[in-house]
This record gives sequence, structure tokens and C-alpha cells, in this order.
Amino acid sequence: MRKFSIIMATALLVFGFYDHFIRDPLNHIAVENNSVTVDAGDYDVKFSYSGDFQETYMIFGGQYYSDENMINPIWLSGLRLTDAKAMYARYPDFYQCKSAGAPVAQQLVTDLNLIPANVGALDELQEAIEAADENLRNNGDRVCVALAGKTLVMQSAEVPGKNIDIKDQLQPRSFRSVHSSQRINCKDILEK
Repeated sequence: MRKFSIIMATALLVFGFYDHFIRDPLNHIAVENNSVTVDAGDYDVKFSYSGDFQETYMIFGGQYYSDENMINPIWLSGLRLTDAKAMYARYPDFYQCKSAGAPVAQQLVTDLNLIPANVGALDELQEAIEAADENLRNNGDRVCVALAGKTLVMQSAEVPGKNIDIKDQLQPRSFRSVHSSQRINCKDILEK
């Protein structure tokens, strides 16, 4: 029994080391000086940068997709901080479903299709989603996230080896490359 416990502990240690330090969850994404390429399995999506992106959002939902066939591994549903401050001034409880301000806020919430430029940004985004979910379950404060990166423009979605561009067959969406992300307690910002 002791040998089995030692073997299991060693296996868990090795797997944890591999999972944390060696495995690259973004190995299908290539970020270069002026472009981003995503290997989405059946096709390669190429983006160019169209400008800098820097915005803070109040998180209303989000998801991390470990499936490498997804173009964007992170999806967030968020309300721009400027809109959140305006809503807070009029309806301090606007983020609660029972609030009279909730329907107004829902109209301003936007979906963000995010492609992390590095594992640090991915980890922070995952932690922000987890914190937002945890706070929602426990009736805690909303979580905001400050994002910085580049706005992306899809140039092509090519099927490898077939010289076929299926970009026009994909659902039109806006994508952003996130170079840095920082979680912030929304209450602190809204009350300023």
C-alpha cells in the first residue's frame, strides 16, 4: 500500500508540473508583431491589428474554452465601466435582476471574443471569470476586468492545403487580442 501511495503521489506531482509549466494552452495561437493566427482545426484564421484596445468591463458572464478548435478561447459578457458608472448613478442596484435598471443595463452589455496573447493574460482572465461566478453565487460584489491589447480584423479563414477561404461562411464577430488583464473590485470603482 505504501508503494502505491508513493507512486500515486509521484504521478500527481509529475502531472501537475507538466500541466502548469510545460503544457501550453495557447499553442494553436501565433501572436506576431502585426498579426494573430489561430489554428482552429479545420481552418487557420488570420487576423491583422486595427488599433489599440484598452477598456474596463463589469463582468456579467464568461467562459473559457479549452477546445483548440475554437477561434477564441475566452468569451466575456461585459458592461463598459463608463456605462456601469452611469447606470450606478441612476440605479445603484442595476446589476441585480430585480432592479428597475436591469433591463436598461442588459441593452448595454456586450459580448467580447478574446484571444489571449500570452498565458499570463489567459490565466488572469480565467481567474476573473471564476471570481465573477463565485461572487454571483454568494451574492458578492461584481468583478470588473481591465483589458489592454489590440482590436483584430479577420483577414482570412483558410482550409490548409486546399487554398479555400471560408471567412465569409463564418458568423461575423468582433475579436480582440488581450495582452494584459487585471481584475478589479467594481464596487471600489463605481463609488468613486
